[in-house]
Amino acid sequence: MASQVKTSFNFNGTQIPVRIKSDWRDSVRYSITSKSINIIIPKYYTKNQVEKELYKLKEWSLKQFKKNPKLYQRFTSIVYNHDEFVKIYGQLFQLKIYQEERKSCSAKINKQNIVIIKVPEQISIQDQHSLIGQVLSRVFASYFLEDITNRVKYYNRTFFQEPLESVKLKNNQTNWGSCSSEKNINLSSRLLFAPTDVLDYVIIHELAHLKEMNHSSRFWKIVRDIMPNYKEKEKWLSEHGQTLRF
Repeated sequence: MASQVKTSFNFNGTQIPVRIKSDWRDSVRYSITSKSINIIIPKYYTKNQVEKELYKLKEWSLKQFKKNPKLYQRFTSIVYNHDEFVKIYGQLFQLKIYQEERKSCSAKINKQNIVIIKVPEQISIQDQHSLIGQVLSRVFASYFLEDITNRVKYYNRTFFQEPLESVKLKNNQTNWGSCSSEKNINLSSRLLFAPTDVLDYVIIHELAHLKEMNHSSRFWKIVRDIMPNYKEKEKWLSEHGQTLRF
């Protein structure tokens, strides 16, 4: 049975999770996923051999980050500043960030589109910004859920006329949307940063699954009939998707 150990690498002040997996194999394998840097090593490796491989892994990871900066960006937190403005779903919001003696982070939006954010003062700057991103994803998902739900219902009513159970906004990192067999549509709250036509494409894509729970030629014909230039939206997400994040 394979065993696993967790550690981390520090790149320019950013702690990136590293997963070390040992298995009955004769070779070493490196990979970078959306959540961690990974290495698989032979079970019989000594502590000294493991340390050497971790050094090589860090050097390899650095080269990958230089070749593809998007790989590194997925591990960094957005920096949020007091009094700065953020534009989301076509609206401007001003952030007010206050440090307090507290254990959790909270945020609320007032009638003037000001987001009041309270963060623990006894944590690192990196952890602070990470917590702010998490809480902002939740508060904006809640704030815009009714608007997005109405948007989904409009497209369903206009083009599909299918039973629809629910619409949810979640901070999905691995997909832009999903449609379950129970008729639930889930959309990534990161799409709130996308152009509305790109958001509409994802909505149409997921609604098409109400008719075809696959990616067959029939499915793509449904999407194409409604949005003939859908491939342009897919290309935009492929090129800019990594920038859509809290």
